[in-house]
Amino acid sequence: MKKYIRKLLRLIVYMPRNQKIFVLLAIGGFSLYANIERERIIYHEPVCVEVRKETAADSATHARIYNILTRAFAEGRFNGHVIYAENGRVLFNSYFGFEDIRTRRIPLTDTSIFQLASTSKPITAIAILMLYEARRLDINNPVVNYLPDFPFQTITIKQLLQHRSGLPNYMHVAHQNWNVRQFMTNADITPLIVRTGARLRFNPGTRFHYNNTNYAYLASIIEAVSGQSFPEFMNSRIFRPLGMHNTYVFEWEKRDTYRAMRGYDFNNRRGFFARHPDYLDGVMGDKGIFATASDLFIFDQALHNDRLISRELLELAFTPARPFDERHRRDYGLGFRLKLNDNDQTVAFHHGWWRGFRTFYVHDFKNNRTLIWLNNRSDVRVLSLIAEILEYEDIYEDEEPELGGGGS
Repeated sequence: MKKYIRKLLRLIVYMPRNQKIFVLLAIGGFSLYANIERERIIYHEPVCVEVRKETAADSATHARIYNILTRAFAEGRFNGHVIYAENGRVLFNSYFGFEDIRTRRIPLTDTSIFQLASTSKPITAIAILMLYEARRLDINNPVVNYLPDFPFQTITIKQLLQHRSGLPNYMHVAHQNWNVRQFMTNADITPLIVRTGARLRFNPGTRFHYNNTNYAYLASIIEAVSGQSFPEFMNSRIFRPLGMHNTYVFEWEKRDTYRAMRGYDFNNRRGFFARHPDYLDGVMGDKGIFATASDLFIFDQALHNDRLISRELLELAFTPARPFDERHRRDYGLGFRLKLNDNDQTVAFHHGWWRGFRTFYVHDFKNNRTLIWLNNRSDVRVLSLIAEILEYEDIYEDEEPELGGGGS
């Protein structure tokens, strides 16, 4: 290597002055770029997901959650994995039930991988904010700056993040206008909207409406800005650096290579039946991330220890689009649902529902508590159980989502 460097320096010495300046600037620019790229991808120490009960209060909390979930499992209301932590210390980490609920042959383990459903949205949002912090995009800019074929000129990235775009829900449009035998991808959304003449629900920025189209477009923006596919970007910039080794973005072409379970529903006529895959599973960003409970906890800890984005940007993500007041105590930030509790403390959370999976992720700022709830049955009501674990009067008032998976 030293021999080649000496040859290069010798060549530079005898170059004309204008060529010499150009080469030196190019070398300097390349070195700076290489250093920036190296600094952006930081591999972190593993996060402890082992249960650490250090006090009598810890043991009491563990026993209380265990009793809640044991009862729920016996009643047929729960089949999944739950992690509960305080101040970053895991007090409960356990799983109940089976990967194959129909045959009850494969018990759940700590490496059982669940479809996160709309709980994917906070991870998609953080990826956008990472690019924003790196100045690769500006969330205040119109989407058309990054996706030239985007059919609406004034909608901004921030309005996508906050569900204030007014976009039509691609799932509803596809339900009426798509051949369900054909797998749908993010690239199909704009042609579908244009072909069907689907209109905005309201003027962008004027109101909130939860909508999966917003986050599907955010995944497309990540691809356009980064030059990587959405799965490649998430793996190289978030999953692998954090040690989320059992997490991936579902890709239809690789469907036979994944280690994951199916989600289930139940009715009296059919009993338990599998709900995955679905023709909409090829659309990413709004859903489509598969992970273990432990990996989602690793993401939570990285987020709240400033390993992904700065503290200032995280505070922006947890700022409601509209200020809280006595009548308005729930909103959406940048990728997170936000609730003002009875003590005027913000709780950030997201829940998901998609074709056999029911998920919930909560971070309670007041008490620095985290709850990860992953369930591979989507036909059961879970919010009362989550409220009981967290000792909340309620967590969210809309129990059943519309067609579209994340709660509307």
